[in-house]
Amino acid sequence: MTTPWTLEQITAAAPDQASMSAARRLSSAWSDTGSSERSIWGLCRGSGPKPYATTVDLTGPAFRCSCPSRKFPCKHALSLLTRWAAGNIPAGTEPGFASEWLDSRADRAPAATGDTATEPGSAAKTPDPVTAQRRAERVAAGLDDLERWLTDRVRSGLGSTSHDYSTYDAVASRMIDAQAPGVASMLRALPGVAASGTDWPTKLLSEYSRIYLLIRAYREVTSLPESLARSVHTHLGFPTKADDVRREPGVRDHWQVLATRVTEDNRVYTRKVWLRGRTSGRWAILLDFTHGTQRFPDAAPTVGTAVDSDLHFYPAAAPLRAQLGAQHGPPAPISSLPGTDLDGALADYADALAADPWTRSWPMLLDAVTPARADDSWHLVDEHGRALPLGGDDNDRWRLLAVAGGRPLTVCGDWDGRSLIPAAMFTGTDLSTTAGGSSL
Repeated sequence: MTTPWTLEQITAAAPDQASMSAARRLSSAWSDTGSSERSIWGLCRGSGPKPYATTVDLTGPAFRCSCPSRKFPCKHALSLLTRWAAGNIPAGTEPGFASEWLDSRADRAPAATGDTATEPGSAAKTPDPVTAQRRAERVAAGLDDLERWLTDRVRSGLGSTSHDYSTYDAVASRMIDAQAPGVASMLRALPGVAASGTDWPTKLLSEYSRIYLLIRAYREVTSLPESLARSVHTHLGFPTKADDVRREPGVRDHWQVLATRVTEDNRVYTRKVWLRGRTSGRWAILLDFTHGTQRFPDAAPTVGTAVDSDLHFYPAAAPLRAQLGAQHGPPAPISSLPGTDLDGALADYADALAADPWTRSWPMLLDAVTPARADDSWHLVDEHGRALPLGGDDNDRWRLLAVAGGRPLTVCGDWDGRSLIPAAMFTGTDLSTTAGGSSL
């Protein structure tokens, strides 16, 4: 029997705290509950005459409920998981509403062999060379204009030029027309850099240099190593098809699920999941997007578990983003979580930055660090008294400080070269996310 989830894992899977609160109020509304090796199920009494049929695929995990909720997982799935965690769901035989859905999922799943060969007749469409050449010319022309714009601003002096949003938006729109949306995003972030307070010219000049280096790299892209050339195209905004990623060789490991976070920007929701290979120590990030609702097509792997799975990485000089591939067994609780000291974590970041100089951030799992606050500055301090600046919002930092209580923790987050943005903490046997719907 699959090991029941802990309350911390269920909370981490919830879309928000309100859903968890609502789930707890449903404890007496259940009937016909049961569990098998691969699933749990039950009927939950609602406001209508017909109860909601709820199923959780434990091998995914994945969730299905007949309720109309737009949240994912819904409160009924969370309540069912909570009953399971408390030992209140007996073993049984899957009812029809559960087995039909589970069997259909199994039929659609990739084979556990990890073979990513394309079926006959479904080979990837060969890109039109004429279309590709036209885009290359548009991008090159747009980047030529951008280089002149950057050079003029540096020559005039950063203090004598405007750094308001409209100034950067105008040139960003030119990059959209040139089919380089990645550069447009870089430009639209620059007003925030210019308004960042002390030492803003240094930070802004660093961003200008990053963009200038990308311009020069694109001019020489045909002479670059293939992996670096793919990184250049990605940073410019050239799309990578999901089918192409799935054809990349799978990397099998027991991938430890360390954190998950959902953010929203103009009604576009982004779900980010941090994974680390138990054997390889390799990092991976899963990214999913949805518009208007947090109901993502598939459930994220559960925080605090390890998934024996293949990952297919997006081609890059420093591969990080990945897609889940064939799964070779049900998720299991994380038994150990070895972190890294500051030297090792910074060395990993340096290696990633050397491979891909446009890397924005890199994951870290820091062992035995203590959150500290002094004179309105925040740090993570190791046992030798060395410290890294701690970024993120105040709520996350205060939670870290409160849970630590002056004791060392293992902290997972992203290092951007200036500060660590925390995503999760590990203390004793409990894994708690600092954001994304779970309270500490």
